[in-house]
Amino acid sequence: MSKPVLQIPTALWFCLLGLMLLLGCSDTPLPPRAVEGRLDLSRYDFKASGPLALDGRWDFFWRQLVSPGDNGSSPASRNLPDGLWPNPNGWATYRLVVVLPDTEADLALRLPESFSTCWVFLNGVPVFSAGTPGTGPETSKPSYATGIVRFAPLPGDNEILIQVSNFHERRGGLNRSPILGLGGPVGNGYGLSLAADLLLFGILLTMGLYHVVLYVLRRKDASPLWFGLFCLVIALRTLLYGERFAFLLFPSLPWEVFQVADHLTFYWGIPLFAEFLRLIFLKDISTRVIRVYQGLGAGFAVFLVFGPSVFNTTVVGYELVSALALGYLLFVVGLAVARKREGSRVTVVGIFLFLLCATNEILHNLGMVHTFNTLSLGLVLFLFSQAVLLATRFSQAFSDSEHLGERLLDTNQALRRFIPEEFFQLLECRDVTEIRLGDQVQKSMSVMFSDIRSFTALAESLTAEQTFNFLNSYYGRVGAVMRSHGGFIDKYFGDGFMTLFSNRPDDALAAAVDLQKTVAEYNAHRALSGYKPITVGTGLHYGPLVLGTIGEKDRMDTTVIADAVNLSSRLESLTKLYGKGTIVTMNFLDALEDPDQFHWRYLGMLRVPGRQEPVEAVHVYDGLPQAEWEAFQMGKTAFEEALALYRQGEFAEAQTAFGELAQQYPEDPACGVYLTRISLLIKAGLTQDWDGVDTILSK
Repeated sequence: MSKPVLQIPTALWFCLLGLMLLLGCSDTPLPPRAVEGRLDLSRYDFKASGPLALDGRWDFFWRQLVSPGDNGSSPASRNLPDGLWPNPNGWATYRLVVVLPDTEADLALRLPESFSTCWVFLNGVPVFSAGTPGTGPETSKPSYATGIVRFAPLPGDNEILIQVSNFHERRGGLNRSPILGLGGPVGNGYGLSLAADLLLFGILLTMGLYHVVLYVLRRKDASPLWFGLFCLVIALRTLLYGERFAFLLFPSLPWEVFQVADHLTFYWGIPLFAEFLRLIFLKDISTRVIRVYQGLGAGFAVFLVFGPSVFNTTVVGYELVSALALGYLLFVVGLAVARKREGSRVTVVGIFLFLLCATNEILHNLGMVHTFNTLSLGLVLFLFSQAVLLATRFSQAFSDSEHLGERLLDTNQALRRFIPEEFFQLLECRDVTEIRLGDQVQKSMSVMFSDIRSFTALAESLTAEQTFNFLNSYYGRVGAVMRSHGGFIDKYFGDGFMTLFSNRPDDALAAAVDLQKTVAEYNAHRALSGYKPITVGTGLHYGPLVLGTIGEKDRMDTTVIADAVNLSSRLESLTKLYGKGTIVTMNFLDALEDPDQFHWRYLGMLRVPGRQEPVEAVHVYDGLPQAEWEAFQMGKTAFEEALALYRQGEFAEAQTAFGELAQQYPEDPACGVYLTRISLLIKAGLTQDWDGVDTILSK
């Protein structure tokens, strides 16, 4: 998707900049140039033609600081704008006589920087200074400055005298020409140039801070950090060049401080950008080459402690190294393009735009095209292309993150179908990724076990698909009942399940009652399709338990460990013997806030498998079909009286009472259980030794 997005801006920029160069080429006559220290502008119309760069041959007095009115000795000539002298250390004077028309308009002279000091005299009057020129390092004080001088021209000859000295820079003299024109246009040009520098500084500063913050917020990818630092370094460098705004902003700082800052931005700038490209094109670039280049930058930076006379000389070596490094980086980018690496085309586009703008800048300064200065624009476009590259990478990373987030959300939702969300909450985990092996929590809860009676026989009459459909249909109804009372199903055991309730025991028992009602409704639905009804037994107990994770690092599961779990399972099994519905302990009933809302009958003291201590069991028959509920309710008193006779050892009377109940309520299996138990005790002769506790042998 990124290919068309990149090609359209590229084509547009190529067309626009090509059109700019074509329109800039002109067949109009070249502007006047100085010849042998004299420039005739007597017929030049500043209003119509605009400001004029004072290019051409100026009088040049080497090793002479010529004063106004002093002709000096043996002047040579030097061409501006290329007016630097070969020997860095020295002093000289530039002089130009400009013939101006007789006009009342005020003119202005825009002065470039000099290397590294200058005084400017106009018609014998000192009008501008940058430092103090001298004939030696002791008498010369370096400084950089640009500015505008407004003056009323004299008709005819007007002398411009510029004294320059250099003992601190590796360059000496002037490399740009002053510009002469009407005050308004010259001032506007200077203001625009200064505004362009500040605008470029603001853009680079914003881009730098933005990408540094991106790295702080997402430290997985370091490329925004290096790009941001590079932008910040170049932003500082823009204040040290062009109109030298840093010198205007901090005029009291020593010149040497600016020189150190200038060189540091060079020693840091390209290595930072090289590190950025290394991370972008990691598969194509040699990390060793980049580290060597960066190490050389750190080594050359050591020379900054020795002063400008030293580091202005040694920097030439690093410039050569940097030229080789830039050539290598261009080779890497070209290689990345050939290998169709992500982002390589964007980088090439940025480089091409920068080179195109730089070419235009050179041609414009040479007067071969009449456009405008575009070097700053080229730099912005190049850095913008790299920002686009990073934005594309971040966008792709964000899209991947969104996709992974959606997949993780789907995975979490899927996992929560296997591990209840309530389990996460009890373990104080927000999602499955926070669960660790061995996590546990202790809590008092109600545990419910429920099972379908005679499921094996039922499954034998069904196919595997029908069995799964039946169970899912059944559990689809059961799950909603459990949740409606604040419970959650922790485990499924084929035709049975275990539910945990972290709230009141009353809610757990209410859920068991509603479960029986739901089964009754489900049986009515099954009857319409010709299916047999099902019977569900439920056991409930309340007590302390431990929830947690067990297993090993590559496979773990959630579990609940407690006596309440085992006991509730055994109580559920008792429904096979003592009747449909729910069986709980008397202790469970005592824990209810409102036990009177439930109907139950006492089952006596029972010793269940796996447990030595007996429990007092209670049969809750609420929720059963109306006819069955009425049968249990009507026989409750007689049943408990017969049970009391049995527990008191009056076996004959108990046998008679249970026999009558069995005839009256043949659907009550508990009567048959006690009749069988009484017969066994009598036959075995154990009636005298019986402790009143019935031991349940089967699970």
